[in-house]
Amino acid sequence: MTIGACERFVADPGQRVGEAVLADMRRDSAARWSATWAERGRVAARPGEPGLYLALAPMDGITDAVYRRLLTDQFGGRSGISLCVSEFVRVTRDPVPAAVLLRDVPELARGGHTRAGVPVYVQLLGGDPEPLAETARRAAELGAPGIDLNFGCPAKTVNNHDGGASLLRAPQRIRAIVAAVRDRVPGHIPVTAKVRVGWDSSDGLEEIAVAAASGGAAWLTVHARTRTQLYQPPVRWPDLARARAAVGIPVVANGDLRVPEDLSHCAAQSCCHAFMIGRAAMARPDLFAVIRGERHDGPLPLADLAAIVRDYHAAMRDDGLEPGRAVARVKQWLRLAAQLDPRVEPHFAATKTAAAWPPIAEHLDTMA
Repeated sequence: MTIGACERFVADPGQRVGEAVLADMRRDSAARWSATWAERGRVAARPGEPGLYLALAPMDGITDAVYRRLLTDQFGGRSGISLCVSEFVRVTRDPVPAAVLLRDVPELARGGHTRAGVPVYVQLLGGDPEPLAETARRAAELGAPGIDLNFGCPAKTVNNHDGGASLLRAPQRIRAIVAAVRDRVPGHIPVTAKVRVGWDSSDGLEEIAVAAASGGAAWLTVHARTRTQLYQPPVRWPDLARARAAVGIPVVANGDLRVPEDLSHCAAQSCCHAFMIGRAAMARPDLFAVIRGERHDGPLPLADLAAIVRDYHAAMRDDGLEPGRAVARVKQWLRLAAQLDPRVEPHFAATKTAAAWPPIAEHLDTMA
């Protein structure tokens, strides 16, 4: 069953968390956050465990195996990243073959971890419980340490084909999908879900969260925007507190976490003490380590960013990516970094029309 483009999910006002409940939760959260922040140097493998949980977000067309390896290899493998989630694997009518899973998530061939030993959860996207569940079972057999289900992708091509954020308009389907996958995957392997606060409003966030939790999700990651917002402001951290109050599983906050101070601001508004970071890692590949107090808190020197981008290009070419696509990925990195760091803007402007690697490499030498 798919949901039509004109159908609108109507939230049940009876499930809305009251302000008195949120006020009590915020008071309790503030004390607990102080303890969590004091232990931020300890890498929590899962949200709710001692230390601080910081996941690398899945970003379609960005966080492939090369990117995951590069980020988790930083500082001799002490990157500060708790776990990675793969780019989504699209599941339609039929289960995805093992060969495709190994191609898209090659870490499965090494126990489901990056070279630095960071776990990589396999993210699946689709609207049909049965092929999703069977694909999850295959991924688990191949060595996936966890399965994440994507109910948040805002892309029209995905949403128009019964995937990603389109499921936010039918929470009962989220529950059915999570339950089917949970039933098919061995109990020691977490099944998690990633959502947005809603399709065009956050009115039904409690029902979405309850659907995922009642289906058996180990935790829920929430991008603090609606689908219709795409990646536009404002980020809606306070809404996440309602999801936290509605369910007994951990809720991981995602969205506009760009500097260490953002975590404290987000925790105060959302009552979430676990986080997922995505686009900010393009401007600050050291951000995870900085948050943990392992690296100096300040702008990453542009020469260091240039060196990382050089390593990225070399790794893509070593991995067999053809020259034109490798150059496009480098320019994409610089474009996203420029959106968050004005110092990078002139360097992206100087390289965005380059069609080959040599002129980009020459320009990277000038970044200082």
